[in-house]
Amino acid sequence: MDRDTGPSDVVAARVREVRIRRGMTAAQLAERCAALGAPKITVQSVSKIEGQRESATRPPRQVTVDELLALAAALNCPPVSLLVPPDDSDEPYAVTAAVTGSRFGVRAWIRGAGPLLDDGELLDDDPREYYGELPRGEYFTPGHMTSDGEAWVGPVQQGPRSLRKESDS
Repeated sequence: MDRDTGPSDVVAARVREVRIRRGMTAAQLAERCAALGAPKITVQSVSKIEGQRESATRPPRQVTVDELLALAAALNCPPVSLLVPPDDSDEPYAVTAAVTGSRFGVRAWIRGAGPLLDDGELLDDDPREYYGELPRGEYFTPGHMTSDGEAWVGPVQQGPRSLRKESDS
């Protein structure tokens, strides 16, 4: 039974891949989730999420946002890396059945670095709506060269005042 690969399928594969790379069993991952306050993620649910079922025709079950965040915390990885594979940045990624962006572009959109592009085109004609939803004072500026090409300016992640170090003025 062929079916299109959606975000939950990607999460299933990435959870399994990261778990194995970390040397964890499904039981250890479930224990870690429970210790972090997500006791409903059991060994059985990890197996179902990863698609490790009796029948090869049964797809992995969909992952809730709560589970995604708990699994990312338990695996000590950014949630975006479970949602979108970190390799092959130019490869297409289906956000929905009708919207596809590059893996790089979708990761940037999830991180709040820029609006979603559908096959290289702005999904919406007014990106101000997107940027208008970012909290005031919280933004990401990617690294870039100065306009004269003389210096590299590193990326900046601006955060809330409570997390910024105050200067001794």
